Amino acid sequence: MQTSMKREVYLGNILLKSGEPEIKVQFIEIGNEKFYQLSNCNRMADFFMTIVSDSDHWMFISSNGSLSAGRKDRNNALFPYYTVDKIHDYKGITGSKTLLLITKNEKTFLWEPFSDESEKIYSIQRNLYKSIYGNKIIFEEINIDLGVGFQYGWYNTEKFGFVKKSEAVNLNQEPVSIEILDGITNILPNGIDFDFQNFYSNLSDAYKKNELIRETKLGLYMLSSIPVDRAEPSESLKATTVWLCGLNSEAKILLSNSQVENFKKGEPVEEETDIRARRGAYFVNTSFELTKSAKKNWMIVAEINRDSVDVANLNQFIKNNLNPEKEVDADIELGTLNLKKIVAKADGLQISKD
Repeated sequence: MQTSMKREVYLGNILLKSGEPEIKVQFIEIGNEKFYQLSNCNRMADFFMTIVSDSDHWMFISSNGSLSAGRKDRNNALFPYYTVDKIHDYKGITGSKTLLLITKNEKTFLWEPFSDESEKIYSIQRNLYKSIYGNKIIFEEINIDLGVGFQYGWYNTEKFGFVKKSEAVNLNQEPVSIEILDGITNILPNGIDFDFQNFYSNLSDAYKKNELIRETKLGLYMLSSIPVDRAEPSESLKATTVWLCGLNSEAKILLSNSQVENFKKGEPVEEETDIRARRGAYFVNTSFELTKSAKKNWMIVAEINRDSVDVANLNQFIKNNLNPEKEVDADIELGTLNLKKIVAKADGLQISKD
């Protein structure tokens, strides 16, 4: 018997959420900068965006969070350069990935923001913010059932590369304990160009080598050797670097996706220092408590084409700098200022309302 009435659908004992909140657009200010806000963006079909910079950064990103990014051209990529359909399809596989274990009222809840499962199980609101200058984008998900919000944003800087800023906020009246597994996945090492990635992606995985410098939490993503079809030595001399700031020194770093499922099950994860023949990832695992309305912020910084001198200098910078976030933020804002100057020289800034 068919019916036109909307039915409640369960997955096991869980009632699947099926609200239809209204899509809204407006301009808002974040940090004294104007952003275009798209509320409840998950109610729209996935769409494609370009994030620009004052330098040679390029980023093509889906509204579902999957992306491709790099410097100069497609042969210098941080994340694989794919066509738009594949970027949409690689949601949760390439780019940002976050899982949270939230403990409140003596019960621990698993929440994976921006996943398809999240909006089925919890009452959520997803918002998207893009800077009017086109060089910053922020993804936000508010879990109404758990009373916790999470957001991350992509930024670029000439000096440091690509920056992912993350923030967790407690919207409850009482404190909550949060354990996070937050990071980026499908990181490309230096030396894999567009053609090799697209035609021999499985072979390229066999050459990948991910290492961690424990004292500074600096991740290095390299090739064990340059793939060639000749009997000759071909050493890979450059690396992609990823590092963390804003969290305590006790945070664990994972260099692959191999322990993500363990985290989902509530099992402890172990820090990874040397991973071979697996796609690169950089996850931070730590715990903290948030009081009412409290926030916790951290950032992950990635750059490509780093040689041994660059790596040594970056390692010393991280080790000796007590507040690296300040320098990263300053270079981000310098990039925004330079971008405005470039556009202004081309008469591209609208000042009047004409």
